[in-house]
Amino acid sequence: MSNAKKLESMLEFLCNDVYEALSDNLDKILEYTGPGKLGERITGLLQLAIQDEGTLLKPAINASAINSVLTIIRDGILADTEVADSELQVSAELLKHSLHRFSFMEDYKPYLYGCNAEEFRELLIQWEADNSWLGGAILDGAVIEPFRLLVMIACDIKKTPALFQSYSKILLLTAKIILNANGIQKEDQTYFAQLSKGLAEIETAICQDLETSAENQRITQAPGSNAPDKTTSQITPEESLKQGLQELNALIGLDVVKAEVTRMANFLNIRQQRQEMGMPVASQTLHFVFTGNPGTGKTTVARIIAKILYGYQILKTPNFIEADRATMVGGFIGQTAIKTNEVIAKATDGVLFIDEAYTLAKSGGQDYGQEAIDTILKKMEDLRERLVVIVAGYPVEMAEFIESNPGLESRFSRYIVFEDYHVSDLCLIFELMCNANAYQLTPAARGNLAILLNRVFTDRDQNFGNARLVRNAYERTLGNHADRLAMSSEPITREALSTIEAVDLPFRIIKGMTGPIDLSNSRWRVNCPQCENATTASLPFLGQIVKCNACGTRFRCPWWNLDRDTVPGLSGFELYERPGDLEGYDIQPEDATAQT
Repeated sequence: MSNAKKLESMLEFLCNDVYEALSDNLDKILEYTGPGKLGERITGLLQLAIQDEGTLLKPAINASAINSVLTIIRDGILADTEVADSELQVSAELLKHSLHRFSFMEDYKPYLYGCNAEEFRELLIQWEADNSWLGGAILDGAVIEPFRLLVMIACDIKKTPALFQSYSKILLLTAKIILNANGIQKEDQTYFAQLSKGLAEIETAICQDLETSAENQRITQAPGSNAPDKTTSQITPEESLKQGLQELNALIGLDVVKAEVTRMANFLNIRQQRQEMGMPVASQTLHFVFTGNPGTGKTTVARIIAKILYGYQILKTPNFIEADRATMVGGFIGQTAIKTNEVIAKATDGVLFIDEAYTLAKSGGQDYGQEAIDTILKKMEDLRERLVVIVAGYPVEMAEFIESNPGLESRFSRYIVFEDYHVSDLCLIFELMCNANAYQLTPAARGNLAILLNRVFTDRDQNFGNARLVRNAYERTLGNHADRLAMSSEPITREALSTIEAVDLPFRIIKGMTGPIDLSNSRWRVNCPQCENATTASLPFLGQIVKCNACGTRFRCPWWNLDRDTVPGLSGFELYERPGDLEGYDIQPEDATAQT
């Protein structure tokens, strides 16, 4: 196995292990951020990565890993103060299978499929001047060793130093290969010894911390221990509020939901200011009813509300507990009250989110759901200053559930309706999933996907899966893509591995669609988001950065507004336009390369 393949294999295993640890504990990640915490330096990166239930977490981990490798390569090359062509050539060869992990970084896309020695020199220069989180300009704002911090957080979550040991092996392998490229000098030996010593010291510290943590846990779990039941939050209210509002604004679609939550935040902001000035504040019920089909972001928004309520100090923690009928209802008399009280105890001083809450009110004999409802209502009164309850489910069922009990009607006064995602939202969600995993849609794939999702939206019923449906379609697309490449007799290139063609799309999810439609002569409507200049674009422009001929604004061309008259014989394509659907998205800086 070549060094390049060996490095990529090691990175693949480690990045997957780190992702598994962090993605399974999204609620805990921010406990590692804030002043004096392990992840203090990467607070902003983590806040971005966990948005939309961690959609950007994997690409952030991948890009951070390449950041660490580039750091070692740079330091290894400069260990003897000379930059030799042989070192650049070896570096370019070493990373030829791994640079795709930088897909999270828009400015590095020209290098994703490998580069030669001179191109690697340009990459290194660009990276060293980059002051973004994952750049190399650490004196100007770039984060120092972000991947090491992610690995250390994963080690703490998994309670094992094994991940850091894998991390050390990757860095030492990289350093050894680069240092050997131009012959080992005394300076090279010194650098390698210092690197090895530093990594060993960190590993020792991790092991000691894990041993201390395990010992403390044994003490707190010992009979008669006076340790508190819950740990206090490690994120400040200010950070929680900032994060919650950022996550709210980053959500795709959900304009009505965003407006309602923003309205609540405005009220709490004024309430807090009145309180700080010694003025009386009105008591306000903050229990919510969320209604909407599956996959519309109800759980995500509930988490955001928990952060906002903690941010304004309505609640003492950003604690968020999910529950459903299975976690609260028992099988015999008395068990339900115990289970429900246990759930509420965990949620106290935070938010309790009950999904499909209407299932608690099942009719029929020997059902103890009503016991759970009665327990919840009592605790909502007893803990009215310490607990916020959010119930969620289908619109009709939730209306019947609330109306079935006067106690529920009196305590739940805030309603938020989660409408189905529209076609443009579904397209953007699919695109986000592709970008997060270094896949690119061809223009024909974009156009056909827009038609497919338009048909899905047209045929939807109350079981419409929204974002979940998009994820299923995305996963089927990747399966079709893999099958196509596996059956190909041509050599499989990096470009082929990352390119989604129209034939890869899951047309079978729509009745009557068997394959791609010829869109070579199609036109797509687009308005400039700045001056509202209206025009049409041809297929190759879809999703690309374009420049408005009227005002010069650069943005990405929307790819869901087909002028159906330009595709003869097309049936089943309906126009579902909302204000803004025709507008371009993702406005770019003035120096961005654009088509006109």
